[in-house]
Amino acid sequence: MALRFYTVQKLGPKRSLTPEGFLLCEEVPVARTGEMLYGPGEVPVEPGPDGLIRISRTPDEVFRPETLASCIGKPVTLDHPDDFVTPANFAALGKGAMLNLRRGSGIEDDLLIADLMVTDQAAIEAIQKDGIEEVSLGYEADYEQVSPGRGVQRNIVVNHVALVERGRCGPRCAIGDKEPEDMKTFDSKPKGKRTVWDRLWTAFKAGDEAAMEEALEEAKANDEESEEERAAREAKEKEAKTGDALGQILKTVKALDSRLAKIEARDAEREETDDEDEEDPDKKKTDDTVIEPETAGKLNQAEVDLYTGDSAASIPSRAEILAPGIKLPTFDSKMATADRAAALCKCQRKALDIAFKTDAGRAAIAPLLGSQKADFEKLPAGLVHAAFMGASEIIKAQNNGRAHDSVATTKDFGKARTVADINAANRKYWADRSAN
Repeated sequence: MALRFYTVQKLGPKRSLTPEGFLLCEEVPVARTGEMLYGPGEVPVEPGPDGLIRISRTPDEVFRPETLASCIGKPVTLDHPDDFVTPANFAALGKGAMLNLRRGSGIEDDLLIADLMVTDQAAIEAIQKDGIEEVSLGYEADYEQVSPGRGVQRNIVVNHVALVERGRCGPRCAIGDKEPEDMKTFDSKPKGKRTVWDRLWTAFKAGDEAAMEEALEEAKANDEESEEERAAREAKEKEAKTGDALGQILKTVKALDSRLAKIEARDAEREETDDEDEEDPDKKKTDDTVIEPETAGKLNQAEVDLYTGDSAASIPSRAEILAPGIKLPTFDSKMATADRAAALCKCQRKALDIAFKTDAGRAAIAPLLGSQKADFEKLPAGLVHAAFMGASEIIKAQNNGRAHDSVATTKDFGKARTVADINAANRKYWADRSAN
């Protein structure tokens, strides 16, 4: 039977204040089942080809009696602390307590639900004034690797629940309703209500499919507009937008005409220059005008030869290493060798361009370019191929070169563990095992 709380002021359906001013947040999802995404070194599982690790968290593990019991009474913290909460640091880190742990029901049967009693003024203001509403568990667990980049989490033992700006579980694991605008308990300027579409966008950026589905269902449930009202509104919007659409089309056509005229003028000028050069082959150019390099076109035979055999077959997987999630086309087996080579070279250019926008990608690619500018669309195919193969090998080695252990301290979201942290955790683990 869930505990009943004594409160004196209702801030919303799921938030209220006790006589002391403590903030009670009820029915807070603190964890969920399903697949979780981790970076290299965060858990003791070898990363996949894309450098990421996908960990499965099953209902049997999340809702096992020992896991539920380990949550009861555990402290609320502001963000994840560097070390787990213990009696020695509780006074500095503890901001409240987690109570009434239970499994959700219905469409929430994949959620672990709790009531949070927040007793620290700074933590209360972080929730009420700053909108820090998502939560994230800090816990220890065993990990079983299923394949490179995939594993299963077992024997979860919880240490704390952190208030975070963005948790690994996404917006589904967050404190519910905010303070109504007519209540000024903390003398703060109320922020606008977080709409369903805000939640949907946050879930999309976090790659949280479950949260996206929940937001979409909520959007459908909240759509109370009748069929007649919708038809009238859409007709009015269509009428209003027709003129704008026509204007935009005309504007686009004019822009295309202008661009086409410039291209034709440029081609005519080049043809004239080529004719002059043919008439006087010994004529040397003395003009110092800088000519913009042309976008790489067809490949010569030597360049085509770079994109055959095993190296060509590895390009899709190497592109995924450089730019995880990159979308590449499917190649027709009947394509001509030269066309296939050009298409593969284009894939390399795209992957290098995406990777170079990240710190890790830039560090791996820049030394391979020498003095060349990182304009991958205009670099020679040979240099593109060399930079692509070399950079993907460097990042692959970085991803696979980290030592892993079978048990790790884990946070649903928080600061990335450094190499020193991982090594220290490994030493402690093996020291404890040697002592037993």
